[in-house]
Amino acid sequence: MSNSVFRVVDSILNVISVLRDHWKGLVFQDRFDVGVPPSKGMKVHKPEVVFNGPTEPCANEAYCASVLYSASERVDIRHRLAALKSSYDVFRKSKSSLRTCYGYDIGMLDHASGPLVTDVWDTPQRLEWIYDHLKHCGILHACHAVDVLPAGKGKMALFHDSTYAEVLETASDEAFIQTVKFHTDPATDISLRWAADLFASKGSADAIRLAVGCLQSVVDEVLGGKSLNGFAIVRPPGHHAHSNHPAGFCFANNVGIAAKTLIEQRGLKRVLIVDYDVHHGDGVQEAFYDDPRVLYISIHRGLNGTKSKENGGDFYPLGPGKGAKNVGTRAGVGFNINLPWTEKEKADGDYISAFLQLVMPVAYEFAPEMTLVCCGFDAAAGDKGQMSVSPAGFYLMTRMLKSLAGGRLVLALEGGYKQEVLEQSSEAVMRALMDLPLVKQESLHPSEKAVRDIKSALDIQTPYWTCLQYRVLLEEPSVNPQAPPPNQSQAQASEQGVVGNPPSEESIPSLSELTITG
Repeated sequence: MSNSVFRVVDSILNVISVLRDHWKGLVFQDRFDVGVPPSKGMKVHKPEVVFNGPTEPCANEAYCASVLYSASERVDIRHRLAALKSSYDVFRKSKSSLRTCYGYDIGMLDHASGPLVTDVWDTPQRLEWIYDHLKHCGILHACHAVDVLPAGKGKMALFHDSTYAEVLETASDEAFIQTVKFHTDPATDISLRWAADLFASKGSADAIRLAVGCLQSVVDEVLGGKSLNGFAIVRPPGHHAHSNHPAGFCFANNVGIAAKTLIEQRGLKRVLIVDYDVHHGDGVQEAFYDDPRVLYISIHRGLNGTKSKENGGDFYPLGPGKGAKNVGTRAGVGFNINLPWTEKEKADGDYISAFLQLVMPVAYEFAPEMTLVCCGFDAAAGDKGQMSVSPAGFYLMTRMLKSLAGGRLVLALEGGYKQEVLEQSSEAVMRALMDLPLVKQESLHPSEKAVRDIKSALDIQTPYWTCLQYRVLLEEPSVNPQAPPPNQSQAQASEQGVVGNPPSEESIPSLSELTITG
């Protein structure tokens, strides 16, 4: 890092060291006891807060800043800000139908739930609940419905191997049913067997093609500038589907195919995939594990608490692949980020802290040209993932992701199985996409165990991202001395709400007079 970047990091760490005892969200730097050696590779920051300002405070502290830019530079900055505001106002002042789009097709309801799925998981009603609720509350009337077409020839092969892609693209209903039946039969050779949670019915093959095509239609709508963002209401889900076989209710990897299309056929150089489904998207991770053009970030359950970290835990998908140490390989090292929660019941404060500490800093540094979301609502309170994210949590995460890629953001439905969860959560993310308000947010802060999990992921990813240089050991700050209190006349004026004229530039103290040094 340059010296200027180091100075910024040091200044922020200095402020954190002073404020961390007062705010529960400022706990991601460990304490350092003098005389105790730091962990291997962990930097130590020794903050010192010093007040060197005038004995009398400024008449209006809002003006206590140095003039950092020349007159010509300030004019140039104003022009650039005006141009940015003007381009954004095109969307803000236009009808919502030109800003947010959605994809939905009743053909995806024909993929029926199977006899093995006895606990009602991926049912056709999932889409009906979402669509009917969004229509009833007026959301869809204010959005643009894209034309949905099945995935075209060659689309599946962008992600899946040729043999499996041909099955997905060309198999008839009966052939597809027989294929799934053969590969899920316990009598079939283990090397050819698929997971028993897969099922197929009349209409399944067409539904799979429609799901891929629906998401692609939404992505193209946003990429072409006809809409700013969008939501693809699709099933079957996709993020567990691998190159050569389906898994976890997933047949074609919807988001993976969309990302491959953007990179291979649309000319994009950087695509971000954020996956907050409660289950790790192992199929997405596998496909882009060595590809630096696609940054995959997944927040998911890692352990049930009954098995050790060494064996990878026991929450689906099984195995060590969902661990934080899986960072990518070859050119893709650092472009795969896993944050596995080691315990259930993680709530809004935990997820938002993960976004603020890890997801968003890395995403800003990566600078994606489009953001895709594996939008699983099974991390919601009351759903099957045993987590506690509220509609407001999904709303806030979506609002943050909108700040990336010039606002080009597309969500694709993955998990989520309870009617109320699907209705309320889908409304929340649509409200976020459309800049509509939601209920007032409660105070948020992370749980102690979530902080531990986030720190573990940060420590693993810090070598790969400049923005993650804040994981240090902090010594206790020495403060000497504190600023003097205002005199009596200033205090009285403050109480009466009296605001004086801004001081002249000559009367503004230099920033060097009020410094926090490390």
